[in-house]
Amino acid sequence: MPEEALGLIDQLSPEEGVKILRALARQDTQLAARIAEAIIAYLRRSAPQVPEDAEDIAEDVLYELDHLEVEEVWNRAGRTRYGYVEPVEVAEEMMQKVLEPYLEEMKRYQQLDMHDAARLTCMGVLAGLYRFETESTTQFKDWAPDLPVIFAEEVLGDWKAGNPRAAEVREMEQFIHDELTKWASYLLRESW
Repeated sequence: MPEEALGLIDQLSPEEGVKILRALARQDTQLAARIAEAIIAYLRRSAPQVPEDAEDIAEDVLYELDHLEVEEVWNRAGRTRYGYVEPVEVAEEMMQKVLEPYLEEMKRYQQLDMHDAARLTCMGVLAGLYRFETESTTQFKDWAPDLPVIFAEEVLGDWKAGNPRAAEVREMEQFIHDELTKWASYLLRESW
């Protein structure tokens, strides 16, 4: 029977799997508790846990931003039938699309009281944005000169909205001071 169930599970779409888990959890409180434990355990195993994980996130963010196509800015900017679209608006939308999954993950960690994972995710995104501004040579960056620090301020604001503990705030301040030196005075003044 377990082999048959596993085979059936493999046939489900993600949406179908979620619907079935919800139905099972509603029917059986003990099973609901076991499902919750399994979900939390899985998320804890896959969540950022050490500074090296934040470094990996930073590298991923930098890579994704570094590979945004300047040609897309050129193609989408300019006159449209609805008016004029500034190149910086297009660049902002493109960067937002890259950052959104990381921000959603950070917020999810906060909602699940996984504050260390949220902090490390925030640090990784901030470091990726900083490296994009300070290291990238892509032409795309020419159309978004102020956007990395603006997004960094937003990311930091979203992290703070998750009510981090005082010790985490101090750790984030130290990280900003040590790792984001060009932005430190601005981010610490604006965000705290």
